[in-house]
Amino acid sequence: MPRLDGPVQALARGDAERLLAESANKPHEGRVYDYYLGGTSNYAADRLFAQRQIATLPDLPWAARQNRGFVGRAVRHLIARGIRQFIDLGSGFLVDGTVHQVAEQYAPGECRVVYVDHDPLVSDRTYRLLQQTGQLERNRSVNGDLLRHEELWEAVLGSRLINPRRPVGLLMTAVLHFVPDEANPHPSVAFFRDQATAGSGLAISHITTDGMSAQARAKLEAVAKDYDQTTSPMITRHRGELLAFFGDWPLVQPPGLVWTPEWTTPESGAVVVPEDPSRAQGVAGLAWKP
Repeated sequence: MPRLDGPVQALARGDAERLLAESANKPHEGRVYDYYLGGTSNYAADRLFAQRQIATLPDLPWAARQNRGFVGRAVRHLIARGIRQFIDLGSGFLVDGTVHQVAEQYAPGECRVVYVDHDPLVSDRTYRLLQQTGQLERNRSVNGDLLRHEELWEAVLGSRLINPRRPVGLLMTAVLHFVPDEANPHPSVAFFRDQATAGSGLAISHITTDGMSAQARAKLEAVAKDYDQTTSPMITRHRGELLAFFGDWPLVQPPGLVWTPEWTTPESGAVVVPEDPSRAQGVAGLAWKP
């Protein structure tokens, strides 16, 4: 698939139509997630795939909303600690509760957000939405691959929104489980940690089967296997593997690395924790660079 490579203006109409024709008949992980969240940026192949997964694991839409809730609380916590610029790596399609919306609610007119996605159609859709809503002054869409981290960092800086000398909020939520071990994501995550200055934060969420019942684990593993049919296969990781993504940055304690609906701090606001938080299928944590 052709790339936009860097800060996005917009795809030409013919290019967008061609890319859509090439991809619309195969489930796309971003569009499936959009469907779980009740969005409209999805097509028949995505909906059929999502419905099959929901038949196996009915909590999937609820779990997606729990992850979205974590993102909002993490951004709120980062803002309370003084962060005013954010890089959302693997942002996907924008739906209600996006980073710039939360930022505007808690720090009106103060924050800048760069949305990054590897799919040109997603980046194009993000740009057009920001343009239509008059949000381009302090928000940008960047097309790039997390694994091509040096090029991606240059593209992020090319947006002219991120000051590398100031603390930044790095968000890698529900994205690393689409990067298999053989692709070796750790150097790329470490690269972004290295670029961030002291006082920066890193928020990560990721699916895991740790702590689940045997029945729930089998269902999630079946869903993950079915994602082989999509544009981006999905993998689960153990909590110890996820902690490695934070490097030597200390996690905010409490809550540490917990199920997404359990993640809360005094700065992020209260949350009602369900009786069985493992239904969320994903854990989350936030760490600070010393």
